[in-house]
Amino acid sequence: MTIADRIQSLRKQRGMSQEELADAVGVSRQAVSKWESEQATPDLDKVVIMSDIFEVTTDYLLKGIEPVSTPDHKTMADVIDQKVLTKKNGTRAKTILKWVLIGAGAVITIDLISMIIYFIVNGFPA
Repeated sequence: MTIADRIQSLRKQRGMSQEELADAVGVSRQAVSKWESEQATPDLDKVVIMSDIFEVTTDYLLKGIEPVSTPDHKTMADVIDQKVLTKKNGTRAKTILKWVLIGAGAVITIDLISMIIYFIVNGFPA
């Protein structure tokens, strides 16, 4: 199947006339007719516009490459959500954070008590 065949097929699937496609793309009806009869090929900017109109990729229009359907395709975010941000790991992170904060609070409390005792024993600096 050629680009001409794909343009014509997509146009007919949408129920568009050559005139309607020409208006949407910003060319004459004769230009669309020439594209579909393989007398001319559309400029790249027109291919991009048609890909938006027909809701297909430019690869499909130019080369006939169908987009790969990948329902099982996982992005890095999906993997992180599944493997790292699990409920168990979320609970574990909250527990660790709680103990870190308790530990930091204990250290600060001991430091303050030590400072108070130091000032009581040695007096305040002059």
